[in-house]
Formats: sequence, C-alpha cells, structure tokens
Amino acid sequence: MKSEDNVTSLNDEELKIHGQFDQDKIKEQYDHLSSNYEDVYLQVGYPDPDKCAEFVENFEVSKDEEIFDMGCGTGLVGLKLKEKGYTNVVGVDASEKMLDQAKEKDSYTDLEELFLGTPDTFPEKYRERFVALTAAGILAEGHLGNEVFDEMVLALKQGGYAIFTTREEYLTKYNYQEKMDALVEEGKWEFVKQEEFLRYNNMKGDGVGRFKPTKVLVFAYKKL
Repeated sequence: MKSEDNVTSLNDEELKIHGQFDQDKIKEQYDHLSSNYEDVYLQVGYPDPDKCAEFVENFEVSKDEEIFDMGCGTGLVGLKLKEKGYTNVVGVDASEKMLDQAKEKDSYTDLEELFLGTPDTFPEKYRERFVALTAAGILAEGHLGNEVFDEMVLALKQGGYAIFTTREEYLTKYNYQEKMDALVEEGKWEFVKQEEFLRYNNMKGDGVGRFKPTKVLVFAYKKL
C-alpha cells in the first residue's frame, strides 16, 4: 500500500525493508537491496551525495587529486564528483553488488570490497593517501560505530579534508560527536565547517518508518 501523503511511487512495505539494518548483516542486506537502492533513495529525497561533492569543490580540491569515497554504495557520490570534473576517485564498500552498480557509472578509478570500522586492520595502501574523503551513508543506524573516524584520519594526507553526513540525533546516540571532538583534542584534525539540510525531503507528514523529513548535517574536518 502506498501512503497518500507521499510523492513517491514506492509502497510502504518496500520503504520499511530499506529502513531496517543490522551491522552484523549489513553486507547481505545491501546485496539484497542493491537492485533498487537508488530508485528508493532518490525518490524519497537524498541530497547527501550532492552536499558531499559541493563541499569537496568548495575546498578547491584539485580535479586530479585522489579522493576516497568511504561506503560508496552504488556510486552516487562518485557520480556527483564526476559531474564536477573530478577524475581520480577511489571507492570502497562492504557490498559486492552495490559495487557492481557503482562500476556502471564509470566514476571511479578503483573500487574494492572493504568492511570499514576496524582501524587496526585498515589497509596500508589507503593510509595517508588522499587529499579528501567523503562518507555519505555510513554514519547511520545499524551501520558503523565511531571507530570509522580513526580510519578517516588514517586515510588522509596532512591537510586533507574529511567530509561526511549524519543525522543530528546520531551525534549523541552513537557518540559520533564525542569521537569527533576527541580527535580535535588529540590534535588529529580540526573542525572546518558544517551545514544543515533535510534528508527524505520528498516525504510528507509522518512518512514511513525512518523515511520522513529529517535534519541532517554535513561536516568538514581538516587533518593536522
């Protein structure tokens, strides 16, 4: 059944399936959802890839410098970066089938299956390599803990920018803000900028499950 208040062609049951994640099963869930992931998120309203790409451009990152797209999914951030002229984007994601979708966009120089969230085993080849990184969908319920911020620091060159989005409520619920601030205190990075926007902005009223207009923040931190 489709909610009358909303502007998507998706039914409520389909939206609920896309709104339930468990970190222990995240790879399998995204493999299952990969075929219509973009259709769902673009219909409900998902500005996060645009916001991440805009921040990269605002910081005047050179078009040929390497950018790391963490949790790249079907490649929406890579596509937005490609549209802005960026030619050297590397993407990683836990889901092989999501990566298959990303490959079709021809926006990445390299794509690899990688489960994030374990800094101790973060691949050496990605350490201190990138002038900017993006993370549009990994700081979410049932996804990654705040350990992923350590991986962001590991991935960046000195002076590089970490650009990521998350719901405002998750800053405290999952201790994201606590970790972000701790890395500032430790001299690992510094806060640069944040902006607020609405995710799922095409949904009306109470929406369906977690798919309702939601306050989200895009952040930028600079590695010291």
